[in-house]
Amino acid sequence: MSTPTPATNPAAVSATIRRLRREKGLTQEALAQAIGVTPQAISKWETGQTMPDITLLLPLSKELGIGVDLLLGGDRRKELEERFQKAIPFGEEMTLLVSLDALKEFPDDKTFRYRRACDEKTLGERAESRSTRDLFLNRAAIHFRGLHNEYPEDESYTFMLAETLLAMGDREGAMELAGRCKDPQRVTGFCEGNEKRRYQQEKLRQDTMSLYGRLLANHSREALVAAYTLLDTLLGEDILYTNCLPGTYTWEAALCREEGDTEGFAAALTKAYEAAKKYDEIPFGTYPYRSPLFDLLTHEVNHHGALLGLVDTQIPMLADPAAEGLRRRIVEEQVTYHPLFRHEWNAYFQFCQRHICESNYFNFSIAFDLPYHEDTLKEWMKRYPGYAHEAMLGFYKDAVEELVGGGIMRGYAAYFGNDILAYCNCGVKEKYKVLPIPEEERAIPTAPEGAKILAIVEILVARFFQNSGIEEKLLDHALTEAKRKGFTHAEVYPLERMTLDKEWFNSRLSLYEKAGFTVIRDLSGEQAGRCFIMQKEL
Repeated sequence: MSTPTPATNPAAVSATIRRLRREKGLTQEALAQAIGVTPQAISKWETGQTMPDITLLLPLSKELGIGVDLLLGGDRRKELEERFQKAIPFGEEMTLLVSLDALKEFPDDKTFRYRRACDEKTLGERAESRSTRDLFLNRAAIHFRGLHNEYPEDESYTFMLAETLLAMGDREGAMELAGRCKDPQRVTGFCEGNEKRRYQQEKLRQDTMSLYGRLLANHSREALVAAYTLLDTLLGEDILYTNCLPGTYTWEAALCREEGDTEGFAAALTKAYEAAKKYDEIPFGTYPYRSPLFDLLTHEVNHHGALLGLVDTQIPMLADPAAEGLRRRIVEEQVTYHPLFRHEWNAYFQFCQRHICESNYFNFSIAFDLPYHEDTLKEWMKRYPGYAHEAMLGFYKDAVEELVGGGIMRGYAAYFGNDILAYCNCGVKEKYKVLPIPEEERAIPTAPEGAKILAIVEILVARFFQNSGIEEKLLDHALTEAKRKGFTHAEVYPLERMTLDKEWFNSRLSLYEKAGFTVIRDLSGEQAGRCFIMQKEL
């Protein structure tokens, strides 16, 4: 081991010892005891009267948590690195000696720790005698495992430990470790036959998808053509190909939209829908790839929902007038209608937040007189002072949990998967404390004595699915269920001032008229604007 470089700045050494001792929370007595000197010696070092003996530099640097080179104001680490590079032409025996010397001064240096383990592994694999082989390989395994445990995110240490275990004859342990690596190519050295082919193909799959992703990011016609060519040539007609198509068609739709190609936009978006639908229809299970690239690879189909993802991520494009035909097709083929259950209150809140929020106002409380919500709002305003939006969201969520979760507000919802796209607030007329009609009108009977009336007080529809047929189907479902449950009449209460604009109000009137509702009382006035009670006998 070479002699450390003498300090060129004693004053700096003194200041360094004093500063680090204090940072470590050590007294002069405690530091002196740790390295086997007197407190007076520490005092003289810190005042610059004397310098530490060369034999004390290593224990002193360890206690202070600093390298000897930095303690002395030099760069010992750099010297050792230069020695290592000069030793490389002379083989692993020489580089291992340099690494061992370096680790005496820098025991936590992971670069020299890694080099030591690599040299030990190489020397073990080359050893002629069994005892020498076992000695070096065992040392390498211990040192690689230490690095692997300290730095589990670095796959180099994991992989080298796996290779060492394989050299020691522990194939099972090597496979288990190699399987943790994200890069499948690392595993192939431990496999044989079809298993090896599987991992090789998985590596090709990752490379293909990486190239595909870079093409998508290019966002040009040329890149689009290249992406289609890549899918057709390498993937053929397998599951992966089907899963990639929705994103590619959506990309094409976006390009068409930018170029003003309305017909191309609608056609590409429709193809994206059809491809996502095809992927979601694949039964769960294990299926062989049929493409040239993956002829032996099998794929566990453990994730569906391509259609849900397409709709969720492409809402702006679906809202385009040119996509109306596709919106209606989705409503016709994918949307289902069920009662709104208590446990779905959070799904309803998300529906309101994402699709019905207008100026931070949720329409959920129509027809319910809940004065205690005022206290809830005050509580949320205290919780978020100065953040009105967050406070109102918290208040709305509490209110929805009270209304839906408490079974006060029920009705029917239109579902796309687990997401709500529309909601019909309806129920027995007598259960509502408030209706969007003047209070004095509520006491006037609107049906024969003994009639059971279903009150429909609102229909909320996700903005990007309005006028796509979902309102008609949801209303029809509510009326069909009402008749099945013994209701004799259904009523609606269109009120102009409760809608966003006149066009919205007129579409509601048209919706109810088409469903067979007729005006039985015109309550229009200057203050309320147009206001009706409409009824239908079931």
